[in-house]
This record gives sequence, structure tokens and C-alpha cells, in this order.
Amino acid sequence: MMVLGFEHVNVATGDLDRARRFYAEVLGLRDGPRPPFRRPGAWMYLGEQAVVHISTSRTPASRKSDAFDHVAFRAQGLDETRARLRAHGVHFQEFAVPENDLHQVFFRDPDGTEIELIFSGDEARAAAAAGAAVDGTIGRNT
Repeated sequence: MMVLGFEHVNVATGDLDRARRFYAEVLGLRDGPRPPFRRPGAWMYLGEQAVVHISTSRTPASRKSDAFDHVAFRAQGLDETRARLRAHGVHFQEFAVPENDLHQVFFRDPDGTEIELIFSGDEARAAAAAGAAVDGTIGRNT
């Protein structure tokens, strides 16, 4: 067996419409085609790939129910991201990655799935120069 690449992450929701809006309006993913499964759900696309599958087959029992910790996406537009998250009332935390030109933004979807957006290059360096907290493995509470 050889793994060829990443396919998708599946998140469970108790409110399909709310989850669809979140992934479209907050993350900018596109709601797209999905096979006609018996249970309702949605596939959210990044370009031509459905990277987030939203499932109604089970409702999340708690904010953290298994070993899965979070899903991460590369991003750009840190200032715009902050503004968008604030406009949608989404609490977030930011961290510089130690000894690296990366900057992390962590937040949760309405059902508790943690999402990380990773910014790099000039945006990451500017955030670090502005005094961003360092090392999201310590002190993260989203």
C-alpha cells in the first residue's frame, strides 16, 4: 500500500444548514456536488477537491470525543481572516511557530471541530514582530 495524498476530513453536525454556512462564509469553501446518499450531508470544496465532508449520520456528543484533534489548512490574508472571524463572532487564538516563518490561527466550527489556519512568509514574520504568542502546543484553549 502507498498513500497518494490527502482526500478529505469528515465532520459531524447536528445542524447541517449552520455547518454549511460556517464552512462557506467563514472558511470560504464552496458547497458543491455530493452523491445522493440516504442521509443528508454536504461536501465543501477547495478548488476541485471536496476537502470537508459534513455528515449528519451522528451528532457530536461533546466538544472532544476521540483522538482526532484538529484539521489544518494553508491560508493567506491574515488581517482579512481576523476580520472575518470577528465579524462572524468566532473566538480564535494565534501563535507563532517557534523558529519558523509560520503563524497559526485556531478556532472551532459550531459543532466543536477545531480548525487551524497556517500563514507563512511575510504575514507570519509581521505577526511575530508584533508580539504574537509563541508555541500553540502550550496555552491553547479553543
